[in-house]
Amino acid sequence: MSAIANLISRLKGETTTVGLDIGNHSAKLVKINHRRTGPILEAAGVQELKPETIVGGEIKNRDALIEALTTLVHRTDESIKDVVLSLSWSYGVLGDRITLKSQRGVADEETILFEAGQRPPFDVENITLDYKVLRRNVEASEMEVLLVAAKNQVMQSYIDVVLEAGLRPIVIDVDAFAFANAYNYSIGSSDPDEVVALINIGDNLTNITFLKGGIYQSTRDVSTAGDYFVKYLMRQFKLTRELAVGVLKGRDTEKFDATQLARAIEFSCEELSLGIDLAFQYYQSSEKTAKIQKIVLCGGGACIPGVPEYLGHRHESQVMVLNPLSNVQKDSDKFPEPIPDTVSTLLTVAVGMALRKV
Repeated sequence: MSAIANLISRLKGETTTVGLDIGNHSAKLVKINHRRTGPILEAAGVQELKPETIVGGEIKNRDALIEALTTLVHRTDESIKDVVLSLSWSYGVLGDRITLKSQRGVADEETILFEAGQRPPFDVENITLDYKVLRRNVEASEMEVLLVAAKNQVMQSYIDVVLEAGLRPIVIDVDAFAFANAYNYSIGSSDPDEVVALINIGDNLTNITFLKGGIYQSTRDVSTAGDYFVKYLMRQFKLTRELAVGVLKGRDTEKFDATQLARAIEFSCEELSLGIDLAFQYYQSSEKTAKIQKIVLCGGGACIPGVPEYLGHRHESQVMVLNPLSNVQKDSDKFPEPIPDTVSTLLTVAVGMALRKV
């Protein structure tokens, strides 16, 4: 967008936000224009990364990542410069939800930062700390606060690469918050007691974020993710990685015995479910919550045939794969055809960031 066009848009009360989600397997980008009539999707793209570009959240091949980001922008919208960048809760981000007493004559920020400094996860010097007040109890003079700290070294490594790709990171978000934002905008809940588990099944890690009444509660990690499904198929059917990935995306499945393939996916699902069980038990014991009412999936693993159905049966819960663009209008000139659900769910984190007005 040119400077003049950008000025005209702002005079009309319109702003544009671009969400950039860099995962271990791919980079996703979403551009949303915030109009008075609602958000409009103006650009979206996915760019796979070369193997070993990012391993466990650590950038191993800077040049390959810069090339991938540059290619993604050129294919999607060359005018993009400012982006909202996210960090994974699993790599370099610490979080804690605490309840504090509001002290008369003392600013909330001073109280929060003092308390944060007393807690082991936050008492180091090489972090950037932020917070959000979730709830206030005026009568009890208490406030519930979410503390978030990002390790400077991890955060700076991503910022430097994004800058070298010709982009400007103007806001740093967290994957779990972006997922929650996308969910609340697309579906949300009017029930303040409804507990929802947002499960992002990535390539190397599965993140489970708990919401209660749409408000963030906590995040847990499960080591079983999409790569586990791939490796199990490789072993069971003597496949290359490329072929195994294709099968999980629904390609060439007719070449395999349907029963054996279903059993292989079910076995991997059970391994994932064991980790989900532990995360659910931890949340329920810490929050004294009896039931997780809904499971919402996103990420590449959410599109593996049979996974939503298996998890729904196994955990006796309503399960859905989130389409974060379900309530977002699309620029018909740029998106003349519907975006497949299997692509939309990959964009969940990027959409959650792009829905922010910055």
